[in-house]
Amino acid sequence: MKTIILATDFSHNANLVARFAAQLARTWKAELVLLNTYHFWPDNPAKTGNFPLSAEAMGDDSRKELKHLAHALSEDGYSDVPIRYIAKEGHTKEAITAVAKAEQASLLIMSTVGSAPQSAQLMGSTATDMVTETTVPLLLVPPAIKYASVKNLVLGINLETPPNAIALDTALRFAHDFQSVVNILCINDNPSDPTVQHRAEHIRRMMTDVPHTITIVAGREIYDTMLTFAHDNKADLLIMFPQEHYWFEQLFAEGETQRMARLTDIPLLAVV
Repeated sequence: MKTIILATDFSHNANLVARFAAQLARTWKAELVLLNTYHFWPDNPAKTGNFPLSAEAMGDDSRKELKHLAHALSEDGYSDVPIRYIAKEGHTKEAITAVAKAEQASLLIMSTVGSAPQSAQLMGSTATDMVTETTVPLLLVPPAIKYASVKNLVLGINLETPPNAIALDTALRFAHDFQSVVNILCINDNPSDPTVQHRAEHIRRMMTDVPHTITIVAGREIYDTMLTFAHDNKADLLIMFPQEHYWFEQLFAEGETQRMARLTDIPLLAVV
């Protein structure tokens, strides 16, 4: 059985995405794990004990909210979905990554914005930051998006380097699970370059058993081009492969997948 993890901060948007995750778990016949992380700050010996801001109290509150959310999902008609919950102490990104690894998650789901939707589009959020941290496929769901079957997805591929074969295989498995048509979009400065054409042809051969289209567009502007293409093709999902950055680059530069996650109005699957 597949395991889907929903990381939640109990915000309004996160609670909406919980319904999205529950519906997907039902469709895939998967187990849904509700995850909330909490961190007592500062980290010092005083955090022990049973006072209002102790780690124990925070853990109790987390488990209480998770139990309430699980009950609400059951009351909303998802009683047939196997649901359990985990309250994990630790810094948010590290704790989510640790649980996803320990649970051997097939998919991690988060709302693109939590308790601060206005600043999330300007500066990003914990969810968009997870793009560079996650070790499992990460599905980021924008506000107000309700679950719908994925009939068309757009897969962005960079032809300047050979595609990661493992990530591509993972993306195609998701397309198969969704029973979706894959619209591959390649954005390149020089679409007629023989190397670019050769790599595109290689991808075509890999896709012989998958309903697909391949489009190569001239240019370098990833966000506008990809989102326009997705809207024109009535895409229900975007898939991108986050580019690896050194830690120093991450301090100063936002990756294209992070930028897309921050601004998109279509669910985005980051496949690693």
